[in-house]
Amino acid sequence: MKKAFTLMEVNLAILIMAGGVLAVCGLFSLGYRENRQSREDVAAASYADAVMSPLVMAISSTNLKWSVFRSLQSYPSDRGWSDYFNGDGMVVADPEGQAKSVFASVMGKMQAAAKGPFNVNTGFPSAASGNMRAGLVVLHDQDSAIVKICFRATKHPSELLAMPIFYTEVRFQGLANE
Repeated sequence: MKKAFTLMEVNLAILIMAGGVLAVCGLFSLGYRENRQSREDVAAASYADAVMSPLVMAISSTNLKWSVFRSLQSYPSDRGWSDYFNGDGMVVADPEGQAKSVFASVMGKMQAAAKGPFNVNTGFPSAASGNMRAGLVVLHDQDSAIVKICFRATKHPSELLAMPIFYTEVRFQGLANE
Protein backbone atom coordinates (compact mmCIF):
# COMPACT_ATOMS: atom_id res chain seq x y z
CA MET A 1 0.00 0.00 0.00
CA LYS A 2 1.35 3.41 -1.02
CA LYS A 3 1.34 6.28 1.42
CA ALA A 4 -0.11 9.52 0.04
CA PHE A 5 -2.04 12.61 1.07
CA THR A 6 -5.77 12.50 0.94
CA LEU A 7 -7.74 15.16 -0.90
CA MET A 8 -8.95 16.49 2.43
CA GLU A 9 -5.39 17.03 3.71
CA VAL A 10 -4.39 18.84 0.50
CA ASN A 11 -7.43 21.15 0.69
CA LEU A 12 -6.71 21.93 4.34
CA ALA A 13 -3.08 22.79 3.53
CA ILE A 14 -4.17 25.08 0.66
CA LEU A 15 -6.68 26.81 2.98
CA ILE A 16 -4.02 27.47 5.61
CA MET A 17 -1.55 28.78 3.03
CA ALA A 18 -4.21 31.00 1.42
CA GLY A 19 -4.99 32.53 4.82
CA GLY A 20 -1.29 33.28 5.34
CA VAL A 21 -0.91 34.83 1.88
CA LEU A 22 -3.99 37.02 2.41
CA ALA A 23 -2.66 38.19 5.78
CA VAL A 24 0.67 39.16 4.19
CA CYS A 25 -1.17 41.01 1.38
CA GLY A 26 -3.15 42.92 4.01
CA LEU A 27 0.08 44.06 5.64
CA PHE A 28 1.28 45.66 2.39
CA SER A 29 -1.45 48.31 2.46
CA LEU A 30 -0.78 49.00 6.14
CA GLY A 31 2.95 49.30 5.45
CA TYR A 32 2.35 51.63 2.51
CA ARG A 33 0.13 53.90 4.62
CA GLU A 34 2.60 53.98 7.51
CA ASN A 35 5.47 54.72 5.12
CA ARG A 36 3.57 57.65 3.58
CA GLN A 37 2.67 58.99 7.04
CA SER A 38 6.28 58.67 8.17
CA ARG A 39 7.50 60.65 5.15
CA GLU A 40 4.94 63.39 5.86
CA ASP A 41 5.93 63.50 9.55
CA VAL A 42 9.61 63.92 8.68
CA ALA A 43 8.77 66.61 6.11
CA ALA A 44 6.60 68.45 8.66
CA ALA A 45 9.38 68.32 11.27
CA SER A 46 11.91 69.67 8.77
CA TYR A 47 9.51 72.43 7.74
CA ALA A 48 8.85 73.29 11.40
CA ASP A 49 12.58 73.60 12.01
CA ALA A 50 13.01 75.86 8.97
CA VAL A 51 10.20 78.17 10.14
CA MET A 52 10.74 78.16 13.90
CA SER A 53 14.55 78.46 14.04
CA PRO A 54 14.72 81.99 12.55
CA LEU A 55 11.91 83.10 14.87
CA VAL A 56 13.72 81.73 17.91
CA MET A 57 16.96 83.41 16.81
CA ALA A 58 15.23 86.76 16.30
CA ILE A 59 13.17 86.73 19.51
CA SER A 60 16.05 85.53 21.71
CA SER A 61 18.39 88.24 20.43
CA THR A 62 20.60 89.51 23.24
CA ASN A 63 20.49 93.11 22.04
CA LEU A 64 16.69 93.33 22.34
CA LYS A 65 15.28 95.69 24.96
CA TRP A 66 12.68 94.52 27.46
CA SER A 67 10.20 97.20 26.31
CA VAL A 68 10.31 95.81 22.75
CA PHE A 69 10.04 92.20 23.94
CA ARG A 70 7.15 93.13 26.21
CA SER A 71 5.29 94.85 23.35
CA LEU A 72 5.45 91.68 21.21
CA GLN A 73 1.86 90.59 20.64
CA SER A 74 0.19 87.27 20.02
CA TYR A 75 -0.13 86.47 16.34
CA PRO A 76 -2.44 86.04 14.45
CA SER A 77 -4.33 87.12 17.61
CA ASP A 78 -4.92 86.13 21.22
CA ARG A 79 -7.33 83.45 19.97
CA GLY A 80 -4.43 81.28 18.75
CA TRP A 81 -5.45 78.32 16.58
CA SER A 82 -9.08 79.51 16.51
CA ASP A 83 -8.00 82.06 13.88
CA TYR A 84 -7.42 79.17 11.48
CA PHE A 85 -11.15 78.30 11.50
CA ASN A 86 -13.72 80.06 9.34
CA GLY A 87 -17.32 80.66 10.45
CA ASP A 88 -18.37 77.14 9.40
CA GLY A 89 -15.78 75.43 11.60
CA MET A 90 -13.60 74.52 8.60
CA VAL A 91 -9.96 75.44 8.11
CA VAL A 92 -9.56 78.83 6.39
CA ALA A 93 -8.95 78.77 2.64
CA ASP A 94 -5.31 79.90 2.89
CA PRO A 95 -3.68 78.79 6.16
CA GLU A 96 -0.23 79.14 4.57
CA GLY A 97 -0.89 82.82 3.82
CA GLN A 98 -1.87 83.40 7.42
CA ALA A 99 1.29 81.61 8.64
CA LYS A 100 3.41 83.80 6.34
CA SER A 101 1.69 86.89 7.72
CA VAL A 102 2.44 85.82 11.32
CA PHE A 103 6.08 85.14 10.40
CA ALA A 104 6.43 88.51 8.62
CA SER A 105 4.81 90.42 11.51
CA VAL A 106 7.14 88.95 14.14
CA MET A 107 10.25 89.28 11.98
CA GLY A 108 9.37 92.85 11.01
CA LYS A 109 8.99 93.86 14.65
CA MET A 110 12.26 92.17 15.65
CA GLN A 111 14.18 93.64 12.71
CA ALA A 112 12.88 97.14 13.42
CA ALA A 113 13.88 96.84 17.08
CA ALA A 114 17.35 95.40 16.45
CA LYS A 115 20.26 97.48 17.58
CA GLY A 116 23.07 96.66 15.20
CA PRO A 117 23.15 93.98 12.51
CA PHE A 118 20.18 91.62 12.19
CA ASN A 119 21.70 88.37 10.98
CA VAL A 120 18.49 86.37 10.66
CA ASN A 121 16.80 85.36 7.44
CA THR A 122 13.54 87.31 7.52
CA GLY A 123 11.95 85.55 4.54
CA PHE A 124 9.43 82.77 5.12
CA PRO A 125 11.18 79.49 4.19
CA SER A 126 8.64 78.32 1.58
CA ALA A 127 11.31 76.25 -0.19
CA ALA A 128 11.40 73.92 2.82
CA SER A 129 7.67 73.18 2.61
CA GLY A 130 7.75 70.18 0.27
CA ASN A 131 4.21 71.10 -0.90
CA MET A 132 2.93 71.23 2.68
CA ARG A 133 0.58 73.84 4.08
CA ALA A 134 1.49 75.43 7.39
CA GLY A 135 -0.10 77.07 10.37
CA LEU A 136 1.89 79.27 12.77
CA VAL A 137 0.82 80.78 16.08
CA VAL A 138 2.96 83.00 18.33
CA LEU A 139 1.56 83.55 21.82
CA HIS A 140 2.85 86.14 24.26
CA ASP A 141 1.46 87.60 27.47
CA GLN A 142 2.91 91.10 27.88
CA ASP A 143 3.98 90.48 31.48
CA SER A 144 5.70 87.19 30.67
CA ALA A 145 9.34 86.69 29.77
CA ILE A 146 8.37 83.74 27.55
CA VAL A 147 7.08 83.66 23.97
CA LYS A 148 5.41 80.45 22.80
CA ILE A 149 5.73 79.41 19.15
CA CYS A 150 3.45 76.70 17.73
CA PHE A 151 3.60 75.22 14.23
CA ARG A 152 1.65 72.61 12.27
CA ALA A 153 2.02 71.37 8.69
CA THR A 154 0.21 68.97 6.40
CA LYS A 155 -0.18 68.16 2.72
CA HIS A 156 -3.96 68.43 3.11
CA PRO A 157 -5.03 71.88 4.42
CA SER A 158 -8.37 70.55 5.66
CA GLU A 159 -6.44 68.32 8.11
CA LEU A 160 -4.21 71.10 9.46
CA LEU A 161 -5.72 71.24 12.93
CA ALA A 162 -5.58 67.46 13.29
CA MET A 163 -1.80 67.36 12.86
CA PRO A 164 0.71 67.29 15.73
CA ILE A 165 1.98 70.60 17.07
CA PHE A 166 5.65 71.51 17.01
CA TYR A 167 6.16 73.77 19.98
CA THR A 168 8.96 75.79 21.51
CA GLU A 169 9.33 78.54 24.06
CA VAL A 170 11.69 81.50 23.85
CA ARG A 171 12.80 83.24 27.04
CA PHE A 172 13.80 86.91 27.10
CA GLN A 173 17.59 87.24 26.98
CA GLY A 174 17.95 90.87 26.05
CA LEU A 175 18.75 94.16 27.74
CA ALA A 176 16.99 95.96 30.53
CA ASN A 177 15.54 99.30 29.46
CA GLU A 178 17.98 102.17 29.61
